[in-house]
Amino acid sequence: MDMRSVHETGAKILSQAEGMANDLVDWRRAFHQFPELGLEEHMTAAKIDAILSTLPGMEVFRGFALPTCVIGRLGGDKPGGALAFRAEIDAVEVKEDTDLPFSSYDDRVSHVQGHDAHMASLLGSATLLSSYRDELSRPVVFIFQPAEEGRGGAKLLIDAGLINEFNIERMLCVHWAPQLPYGEIYTSRGGVTAFSSKVHIGLKGPGGHGSTPYLTSDPVYLAAHMLLALQGMVTREVDPQKSVVLSFGRVEAADVYNVIAEETHLWGTLRTTDGDTHRFLKYRIEEIVNGLSRLSKLASSVEYMLDYPQVLNDDELVSDIFKTGRAIIGSDAIRLLHRPLLVGEDFSFYSEHVPSCLMFLGTGMDYGLYHARYDIPENLLPFAAAWGAYLALFM
Repeated sequence: MDMRSVHETGAKILSQAEGMANDLVDWRRAFHQFPELGLEEHMTAAKIDAILSTLPGMEVFRGFALPTCVIGRLGGDKPGGALAFRAEIDAVEVKEDTDLPFSSYDDRVSHVQGHDAHMASLLGSATLLSSYRDELSRPVVFIFQPAEEGRGGAKLLIDAGLINEFNIERMLCVHWAPQLPYGEIYTSRGGVTAFSSKVHIGLKGPGGHGSTPYLTSDPVYLAAHMLLALQGMVTREVDPQKSVVLSFGRVEAADVYNVIAEETHLWGTLRTTDGDTHRFLKYRIEEIVNGLSRLSKLASSVEYMLDYPQVLNDDELVSDIFKTGRAIIGSDAIRLLHRPLLVGEDFSFYSEHVPSCLMFLGTGMDYGLYHARYDIPENLLPFAAAWGAYLALFM
């Protein structure tokens, strides 16, 4: 296909995507209003299935490996390995505070991480490509993946044989990112995200009444010292040129204000962009926690859950995306990141098996991911839908 034809077709696809803006917004709002946690996405999966099933030429596979997984495929009879796109379908346990008329019906759960937009835009890409199915050079697979948020849904699908079952040769994913400029696509060669671990620290010792702390071991008091010691470890034991984040977002102790708990639990996340640094910090966290606990005569435990590797973008695939993307949307709209982002992504499991590329679509919003007031600019939905269709057709 010559460059003039590429530009003409690209402009036509974007025009078609803008023409379906109302559908894209309706889909996104429906997903947003009825969020579901990982492995519980039954309403979400049913809606995705219903939309995909209306598309000419689309094969729909419901329940591969996980009951709420939905996979669509176009051009299944075409030769060669498939190009696959992944969108996450689960929500998170954050109470939304947006006052949107379509805000979450469930006070406990919301799509404050943008998965509603990811689903709607990938459905848009599938809809656009359905009308171009005869022009596809290879099969295209659309993976609507459950349980991305801390449960490793990608790994569960891969372990069940996803790659071989659908003959996937390349993987793509677009994640909306509020910290990046509006309407620009960002990616990088090699590492693009962080190594990520969920950390649980448990402390246990004699509790009692708040009026007699000298009769207790007070694990809350020790937890405060541990938080300071662990942050000191990050600033004093790691090369400041290396990117490291250790954050604790949840602390559990007694339910009553004047009771000193027998147990205290801290839950946090460790993220680095260097594997050796990640392993060193996991070792040092255990050493510091156990050492301070012995001094305070408390029992302690440290547990790491579901390490996410770093997403490694394939150099050749990134080059193809830049070549294709810049030919269609211009050199100013697709850029390289200066450094990996400190996000954890289970898309990393795909990148361990097939050439993959994780891209970020900047939204330039005031509130970051997982903030109770996070929202997305819905006028980017047509562009995001068209972007996926561009890549499937022209790469």
